[in-house]
Amino acid sequence: MISLKRRLSLGLTLTLSLLIFLQWALITLVIERVTETQLLERLESESEGLLASIEISPDGTFELNSLRLSSLYQRPFSGHYYVVCTEQSCKQSRSLWDESLDIERLPSGQKSQSSIDGPNDERLFTLQRGYYKQGHSLTITVAQNISALDEDIFQFQMLYSLVSAIGLALLLFIQWLIVGKALQPLQQIQQQLSRLRQGETAKIDAQGPAEIQPMIEELNRLLNTMTRKTQRSRVALGNLAHALKTRLSLLNQTAERETLKDLPEIQNSLNQVSKDMGQIIERELKRARLLGSPMPGQKVELEQEVTELSRTLQLLYRDKSPIIDWEIEPGLLFIGDREDLLEMLGNLLDNACKWCRKRVNIQVYQNHYCCFVVEDDGAGCDDGELSQLAQRGYRADESVAGSGLGLAIVADIVESYSGEMLFSRSSMGGLKVEVRLPLIV
Repeated sequence: MISLKRRLSLGLTLTLSLLIFLQWALITLVIERVTETQLLERLESESEGLLASIEISPDGTFELNSLRLSSLYQRPFSGHYYVVCTEQSCKQSRSLWDESLDIERLPSGQKSQSSIDGPNDERLFTLQRGYYKQGHSLTITVAQNISALDEDIFQFQMLYSLVSAIGLALLLFIQWLIVGKALQPLQQIQQQLSRLRQGETAKIDAQGPAEIQPMIEELNRLLNTMTRKTQRSRVALGNLAHALKTRLSLLNQTAERETLKDLPEIQNSLNQVSKDMGQIIERELKRARLLGSPMPGQKVELEQEVTELSRTLQLLYRDKSPIIDWEIEPGLLFIGDREDLLEMLGNLLDNACKWCRKRVNIQVYQNHYCCFVVEDDGAGCDDGELSQLAQRGYRADESVAGSGLGLAIVADIVESYSGEMLFSRSSMGGLKVEVRLPLIV
């Protein structure tokens, strides 16, 4: 989508260009009209002067009084010309030399103006008028070379176009600066949103224009509401889990009463129901933790968390004393919820320690994703079972205690981060689980 700054610049460019073109056309038209009016006034005066200098004899011949004529008409190709015609003959100025002009005789009282080609490729502006004097019809044509005038007008147009282009560029630059300054608050808001995504702030502190500020306030209120609702949900789930676990303890105690020992079927049924309810409660509590923090983009120190998890699992599996090796890129951070990270890595490492013989390896690195690779040296599983490992409740080996929820919970967390989880056989002999999470969540 085209940026707002570019859209405003494009709109202003088109508007100013159209305005400058219209102004250029109007000024050119006005100059031509004013010039033409002045030329007509001068040629009218010249035509009347020529009419006054004409002396007609009784036989119809005529002469022009040279004393009353301008010297411009005597100099060859001076750019000022005339042609006077009666019914019988025509006479033209000496300035035309051997050239001639096409003249159309006009009745008395009529006039016309036109542009024609003159001697030496001159462009002439002509005025023709019809007169009646001493019983004879006359047509007087006065012409003036306007080539130099056309050149001056053209140079003015070019100069005006250059000045207009420079002015347009200057206006666009000023407008670009003004729009850039006006959009600076939006850039600050963008930076605040980036900090919010990375977990460096809990709300947007930037102040925007009057049109944007209400949106910022509404977004902050939405973030605050999400935080409160998430906190209330977690508290409510914790209270519910505590209440249900208390009832389950009572149910287990009831199942162990002496009076029920003679009824093994009922006792086993109660124990199974209690076990199933406990697994459901544990599963739903862990699913609730997938909500994570209401504030996106928290940064978690991976090396520290992996170190603590490894120590905890070594204590938990003290009888096996697994050796947990890890390799983490220095300074690598996990951008997301810490509880999600602990839940994911805790289940992966717990599963690896449960099935390993002696060694577990975890590697965390970053390329296009944040990648977690957990391997063990256990027996592994058949290739046909790899695709079923993430299914809820599936257990590859029923001889080892467990609920079959660990990898399913990991799959839920990975899916909530739009990542992917891959299963394969490890070079160590056991299972290899690779989790790829996007760098920006």
